[in-house]
Amino acid sequence: MQHRDPSPEDNGFIQPAEFTFGGEKPAQAESQQTRAAAAQKNPRNQQHLAVVVGAGLLLALVGVFWGLPQLVGKPRPQLPVAQTADTQTGAPKKIETSPYSEAEMAQQRREVQKVLQDILMLQEELEERQIDLWAGEEFSAARALAEEADGIYRQRKFMQALDKYREALTAIQSLRDGIPDRIEKHLAEGNEALDRGDAKAAHTAFDLVLTISEDHPRGVKGKARAEKLPEAWEHFTEGKTAFEKNDLNAARDALKKSLAVDPETRPAKELLPRVLADITERDYSEAMSAGYAAIAEENFSAAKKSFQKAQALKPQAEDPAVGLRQADNGLEQQRINQLFSRARQQEAAEEWHAAAENYRKLLKMDSSLVSAITGKARAEARAQLDDQLQELLEDPLSLGGGKRNRYAREVLADARKLDSGTPRLQGQIEQLENAITKALIPIPVRLQSDTSTSVTIYHVGRLGNFAEREITLKPGRYTAVGTREGYRDVRREFTVDPTAEPPTVVIQCAEKINGVNNS
Repeated sequence: MQHRDPSPEDNGFIQPAEFTFGGEKPAQAESQQTRAAAAQKNPRNQQHLAVVVGAGLLLALVGVFWGLPQLVGKPRPQLPVAQTADTQTGAPKKIETSPYSEAEMAQQRREVQKVLQDILMLQEELEERQIDLWAGEEFSAARALAEEADGIYRQRKFMQALDKYREALTAIQSLRDGIPDRIEKHLAEGNEALDRGDAKAAHTAFDLVLTISEDHPRGVKGKARAEKLPEAWEHFTEGKTAFEKNDLNAARDALKKSLAVDPETRPAKELLPRVLADITERDYSEAMSAGYAAIAEENFSAAKKSFQKAQALKPQAEDPAVGLRQADNGLEQQRINQLFSRARQQEAAEEWHAAAENYRKLLKMDSSLVSAITGKARAEARAQLDDQLQELLEDPLSLGGGKRNRYAREVLADARKLDSGTPRLQGQIEQLENAITKALIPIPVRLQSDTSTSVTIYHVGRLGNFAEREITLKPGRYTAVGTREGYRDVRREFTVDPTAEPPTVVIQCAEKINGVNNS
């Protein structure tokens, strides 16, 4: 590529631009020189290109519409020069710039501008993210590359400047593209600081995250956790110390307080399950020990509760089920013993129905209990006899009848065969014997009438008319009927009781039937 000194007569020569990274924009002359170089690329229609360029500028800047064509003049044709004496003597020729070289340099400068635009956009974004606070050295190094490219550009070494600008752009793009990784790095640093209780380091890390990316969700969350860290860490430390001293309940309570302040306190979340597991193991062992101690004391209800507690603490463990079976067996045997004891007490008290019921309960629990089988048969037989005796004694007046009397004697004979010597049975036997004897002894009964009434006693016979009469009747219940012509019949029921005074029965018809009708 050839270079030449600028000539005021050559309007197509490209002047070097004054450009600094982050400084003033290239001069307006640069765009004019670029258009001139482009016009030289097409020597067939340079005038036409000037008109097109002028039309484009008209749309952008009306004020210079008429002056622009004069700025893009026709290049002077290079006429062949005859050799002079200087030429013949070997004097140095003036280096001319070819249209192709000028176009190539213009293209390079346009590429520089494009790269520079990208650099400036990235620089603006990074400065908004306050890059000096989180990547100051890397950013300064990238700027230094761009400033170095500025110096090369001023030397009109456009290709070398373009390469250096591209190198600067790559460095800045690397900073921009590395933002997600950098955020993750600072988030990790912040979380690590939270996990070791370092509130200052946590604040620093999350502040950097929020500086790079304002309102970053995890950064905001981490910052809030850092605010709570001193209180949460204090409770965690208390819980850890208590755990080391085997004060499990205090450790559990402190760790729960820590998680109440910050549910994501990782050391507390990791330690709490260990504490709870140790508490479970401790309570399980205590429950199993209490259960077997209660079995040894035959307190099977308490043992069952203890084994149930142990089973709830460790559902997969087998030992609580074994203990529960022992407790259930003990409870069942205890109930059996209690029922046997109660039934025997009831037999002794001649409460036969209650005894029979308890023996039936025993057989429901275990139908093979021989003592319950024989006890049930004995109690039911005695209960039946007791019912028969009581029924006869409750109605002694019925014993005077022949059929009833025979039944009473059979029951009495059965009672005598037992010969148990129990007070209740002996009393019933004596009472029934007396009742049967008295039921067969007649008792005198006085009857009074008016001689006009005919008296009849059911199941005894007709006594006829009389004023007063005495007859003997066995103990029992009787009904006397009086009749008289023209009078309403009368009925009198009376009881002959050997334990009471002989009765006097008055029976006479006094109500006239005609008299009632006439009235």
